Amino acid sequence: MKNLTSALAIFIITALIFISCGKEKKPEFTDETTGQNTTREMKNDEPDKEKEQESTEDTAETKTNTNQQNTKSRNFDIGKPEAVISPLEAGNYNGKTVTVKGFVADVYQSEKVAYLNFVEKFPKNPFTAVIFASKFSDFPDIIKYKNKDVEVTGRVSMYREKAQIILNSPKQIVVK
Repeated sequence: MKNLTSALAIFIITALIFISCGKEKKPEFTDETTGQNTTREMKNDEPDKEKEQESTEDTAETKTNTNQQNTKSRNFDIGKPEAVISPLEAGNYNGKTVTVKGFVADVYQSEKVAYLNFVEKFPKNPFTAVIFASKFSDFPDIIKYKNKDVEVTGRVSMYREKAQIILNSPKQIVVK
């Protein structure tokens, strides 16, 4: 009986350890304005689209904090792009400065971030131009890009196997 109780206790402890290791911790991100670590969440009518794209914002924000600081110090001088590419090719240029030329199929804006989804609407879009709320005043009418051919120039980053460029200045986007 004592062996059975010991075996049961070991089994329960092992199961609890295994289960607790499998829990996914929400990532924390440093807020640019306050410098505090926060977990970001949004409210919207389209929860699946919002959750996926908000995650894109969080990851892009953490990956591009250094790039944004460098861009600020260069007065939004994004440098000469290595190539002019289509939205479908952007994933092959991760970490490179390029000009992506393509059709904006959808524009989505929340309180914290705006997305210009190229080729198709989210989630089938192969490429996204991202604008954070801190830059909304620089892009007062982003809906004007919907259903237009545009060129965006900047450093490509990846999130969930999708390419994106963070827009910090209106100089980075041109309607063609």
